[in-house]
Amino acid sequence: MEVLNKTQRRSAYWFFVLFFLITVAVLITAVFFNAYFPFKENSLLKTENAKMKKEMETQEKFSFQLEKVKVAVDSIGVPGQNDFFNEKLGLSILADMYKQLPKDTLKNKNMYNNTIMTYKDLIDAKKQIKQLSGNQALMDSLSTINKTLKEEYDKMKTDLEVCRQLYQAQ
Repeated sequence: MEVLNKTQRRSAYWFFVLFFLITVAVLITAVFFNAYFPFKENSLLKTENAKMKKEMETQEKFSFQLEKVKVAVDSIGVPGQNDFFNEKLGLSILADMYKQLPKDTLKNKNMYNNTIMTYKDLIDAKKQIKQLSGNQALMDSLSTINKTLKEEYDKMKTDLEVCRQLYQAQ
């Protein structure tokens, strides 16, 4: 006795085997990716962590040197301090800071560059203020001289008028 639906059974069997193999392949692929991606993600996170550590070290060095520059800038214009030395010290530290910045790994290069340029401008402004305050003292002394000369000129002018009137009266 032979089965009547032998071809349908065979095709159903092969469909089962095909779908079984597809399901097993999908499960094996899922397990593979589930095992592979965490290792890849860990390596990416380690490189990201290394970059962040380097950035933090750079920020630490930058802020430490910035404090030294701040001390030098604050000493400019203080009586009893050598302003020329403090200006040159601040500018040399700023130049060293600029040279030490890594060019390729920093996220906020503009922040570091703008901070350096701002402190350089501050040093230049303090230098200019010092120069202008010296000019102000000179202008004040010249103003007092000008005032005394004007008073003498007015006095001589009145004396000249008196002399003219005396001459015309003769």
